[in-house]
Amino acid sequence: MSTDLTLEFLLLKLSLYKEVIINDKDLEFIQSVLSRYKENQFDSYCVTCQKEVPFKKQTIMGTPKSLSGFGGGSQETKEQRLLRNIQGPHSLSYTCQKNNDHKYQVFFQVEGRNLVKIGQFPSIADLELHKIDKYRRILKSDYRDFSKSIGLYSHGVGAGSFVYLRRIFENLIEQNREKAAQQPSWDNLYFQQARMDDKIRVLQEYLPSVLVENRKLYSILSKGIHELTEEECLEMFPKVQLAIELILDEKIHELEKQSKLQTVRDFVSETVGKYKS
Repeated sequence: MSTDLTLEFLLLKLSLYKEVIINDKDLEFIQSVLSRYKENQFDSYCVTCQKEVPFKKQTIMGTPKSLSGFGGGSQETKEQRLLRNIQGPHSLSYTCQKNNDHKYQVFFQVEGRNLVKIGQFPSIADLELHKIDKYRRILKSDYRDFSKSIGLYSHGVGAGSFVYLRRIFENLIEQNREKAAQQPSWDNLYFQQARMDDKIRVLQEYLPSVLVENRKLYSILSKGIHELTEEECLEMFPKVQLAIELILDEKIHELEKQSKLQTVRDFVSETVGKYKS
């Protein structure tokens, strides 16, 4: 897996058992992340506090001998020394800054230039599921598929996670087909035989604009299921999840807008009737 490395990516986004290739330019950063002697912190959801809080790394006082510059021979470069120093297993613990009893733990293994996350608690799914709870009302029975897709991604399953996201996409189309089918001019046979791209064009007045504008998302999901590698699917999953969330956000916004409009209509109608002479 090749990507721009950040602390948040390594701790909160990187799925289990997926290799990250360590380049020379990332060595100092990786060393600072893995070192028990160097502080860092990040913001994340605390599953116990049930809110976003800062988490700070638990560190050890002093300076490790491995950083003193000895070992490896006089011809050893800085990069070689850094790479040598980070080999092996690493266990990191972060403390919730609202309650020191609440922990975030993550475990890495470095072999050569390969960095692998071999464990974490809470899991990525635990950290992500609270963020999608607001979609429960919109998704209804599909909410379970959304949570399953995130759970699969957190355990390093790429194509399988795409299966559930594509099902959600297809069900969004089907829900709006049922609305459009009430029109006298509706041609159901044409719709059933059409490609997804054309189905979306037919339904565009019923669908969230972000879905219509990004209708090629469906072909990405299908390609992920049938053609792409697990690694490619895992690398794309966060962006695909974001796209699905944007579609759902627009649906929520529209429902809230309609609810407010109805409240105003009811108010105006009741008030006019009340004071009608």
